[in-house]
Amino acid sequence: MGLDASVMCNCYRDGKTTVCPFPDDFYIDEEGFPVLRLGDFDDEEKSDQFDTWLATCCEHPDMDYRSVFVANWRGYRSFLDALEQLGWDHFPILHAELPDGNEGVTSATAASAALHELSFFKAKGDGIPKIFLVNTETGAIIGASMVDQSNPFGLDPRTGLNTGFDEEGFFIRDAWELNRELFRAMRFEQHVVDAEGLDKPQQYEYVDLEHNRRYVCSTPIRLFERADLGQLKQVYPSKMHIEKRSVDAAYFAYILQPLMAIFEASVETGNPVRWS
Repeated sequence: MGLDASVMCNCYRDGKTTVCPFPDDFYIDEEGFPVLRLGDFDDEEKSDQFDTWLATCCEHPDMDYRSVFVANWRGYRSFLDALEQLGWDHFPILHAELPDGNEGVTSATAASAALHELSFFKAKGDGIPKIFLVNTETGAIIGASMVDQSNPFGLDPRTGLNTGFDEEGFFIRDAWELNRELFRAMRFEQHVVDAEGLDKPQQYEYVDLEHNRRYVCSTPIRLFERADLGQLKQVYPSKMHIEKRSVDAAYFAYILQPLMAIFEASVETGNPVRWS
């Protein structure tokens, strides 16, 4: 789940589409989406015919001049945090226009100004502090968060345990007991504990490598990686640690590129960016 964005083409406006099968019921809504007006007794066949036409009526499928996946929500919020770190006074348009959810529009005029702010970020976005959870054995980054915020992996509904990390280490908390902290470590290991019976959930032992504190539970740190044929496989890192690093604008290329592309499309067409 994450944020998407698109910009409509001008083919219909410029008379470059095939004829709409329902021209009297076709319109562009206030957010710039092509829409078919349906009556109380219209059936799915009419809607399906319209969708088929929309997908093939011009050189841009669904009349999307450009569409992008902006970022997942964690990556999106990490970028917003970086903007805030540098100061929202440098990014008033981005502050006003970047959405809180999967909705809203940004005008072409605002998109033009947003491009200038993104260029400023690319030039000045250095020295942004972040906290990383790192696979000690491979050096791969498992997760990242801002210095002043924790990065919870989420609540395990089976156990009521929250796992995450901040600048003071990886933690395990009991959400069912007022978020009571059960384990914390800067450097630690995760071990699979031999199962005592087939009817019991698999147990995992966390070991603080600096203070030898231990905690056993059935909530592991589990990652998903691409295997052969694109299939996902589960990976359980063994040794991990927390690092504080400073990153530059290049770290945020994953979101800068789609944002630049969609704002440029808005300026080129004069049509708004549609967030979804």
